[in-house]
Amino acid sequence: MGFPAFHFSVYTTYEKVSHIVSRLHENELNALEILFLGNVLYAPKGSSAPLYPTVEQTQMLSENLRGLLVSVHAPYVISLTTSSAKRVKNTKAHFSINLKLGDILGATHITFHCGSMKTRTSETRVKSFLTEIMKIREDRGHKVMLAPEVAGKVKSFADFDTLIRIAAETNCLICWDLAHDFARGGMVTNEAGLLRRLELLEGSIDLKKYKVPIHISGIITTRRGEKAHTTLDNKSNQLPWRFILSFLKEQNFLQKTIMICESKSEKDSIDERINETLKIRNYLMSSREPEYKISKSRLDTFLNYKT
Repeated sequence: MGFPAFHFSVYTTYEKVSHIVSRLHENELNALEILFLGNVLYAPKGSSAPLYPTVEQTQMLSENLRGLLVSVHAPYVISLTTSSAKRVKNTKAHFSINLKLGDILGATHITFHCGSMKTRTSETRVKSFLTEIMKIREDRGHKVMLAPEVAGKVKSFADFDTLIRIAAETNCLICWDLAHDFARGGMVTNEAGLLRRLELLEGSIDLKKYKVPIHISGIITTRRGEKAHTTLDNKSNQLPWRFILSFLKEQNFLQKTIMICESKSEKDSIDERINETLKIRNYLMSSREPEYKISKSRLDTFLNYKT
């Protein structure tokens, strides 16, 4: 269990990373998501745009990550739904770099957003794109796995069912973002819906070889899906996180996951990220019964959504 701790670019200092890693160890947290979110492929001379770190920088940093379950989050600019030849080329270049640096970091997986929902053929396009990248991964001998993330906005690709279907056909993972799944109307507010998801994960992913990446956070939603991430105990948070975690614990599924807490506050400091992650761990370690139960017959919470 851990959190997304820092953006890694050519400008990231070893001292910053060492401090964050030491805080993880101090709090007995064992997972770390490294962010390449804003990294660019090239930058004009004199620009301060965040280029990817060099191989040498990455190798030096990797020495400091031993004992941690490391994952990588690829840039938002990646799109598997695009029809633009230039953007397809750039997306492939980003994947190539993420695969190479991910292996050096010892990452288990690369999380990424697939892009917006363009047309009815988006699923076919994404499946074809992923198949191609997975072949590149295999041909080059990369170990880090691909894990497209369940999207939070209704017009983004894609929901849980679509991604788990693609994962089964392309042999990749998925990143199950619980808050995103909830935000777009996913059945995570009742036991039947959660049990179905666990069965699909068990049947679509080799859980003897891989762990399921899970993101969790507080979330504020609208009818269009995700509006903003927030803290778990924020009064505006709509995700029934205690209920969901209790269910995963009861099903003995937690040991099959790598859980990353993405809760965000206004300050969004390392201390606050640690505190949010510890809320989850402390709740799971407690012997308390869930503070509330969600009715098995309750389909969703759309009636309470803000517009």
